[in-house]
Amino acid sequence: MNVKEYIHESLEKLRTLGIDVMEQEEILAQSVLRMPEDILADMDEEQILGLLFDSIGGLGSYDEEKQCYLPMTDQIYSFDMEVFEISQMYTNFLKELSRILQGELVFTDVEEDDCKVGQESGTGIQTIRFRCNGTAYEYNAKAYYDWFDPRMLIFMNQVIRQQNTGKSLYITSDGYQNCIIFYQTEEWAGKFQELLGIHLDQP
Repeated sequence: MNVKEYIHESLEKLRTLGIDVMEQEEILAQSVLRMPEDILADMDEEQILGLLFDSIGGLGSYDEEKQCYLPMTDQIYSFDMEVFEISQMYTNFLKELSRILQGELVFTDVEEDDCKVGQESGTGIQTIRFRCNGTAYEYNAKAYYDWFDPRMLIFMNQVIRQQNTGKSLYITSDGYQNCIIFYQTEEWAGKFQELLGIHLDQP
């Protein structure tokens, strides 16, 4: 497999799905090709796509004037399930998730409480409270050191369904520990799977 050609073909397919990052093709290609050659040679197409989605959902530029991070696209969110800011992991998750929700869901009054998490054991309950489009929600995440509770994704899809946007969160993985999220319709997810050959899970 010629990895660079495969990346080009995949980006063209994404463009037909409404995700156009062709202007950043060279940057994206290099983000994948910097992997050691022996590791890259052992990867299949799905793993290559996982790395590509990580880059699309994670790379970008910092706007000095606005003092904020500008991602390549507002349609893919990729994050490491092993989190750095443990006490704010769900607050940060909602902040980044709101980027791909395209204004259809707005989170306000976000509060995160980790007082029930044992500092030595790294376990317990970490509570996140917020309002979505004015409605109050609360989720008690199961803490395990610096790992994100994947059941939060199920909870967020329940929130989205209650808001009746006609869309859902669809997820896949990069084959390692990154979670890649799309906010789309069921029809879109079907076309994605047909074009790119990757199954999207609906939490």
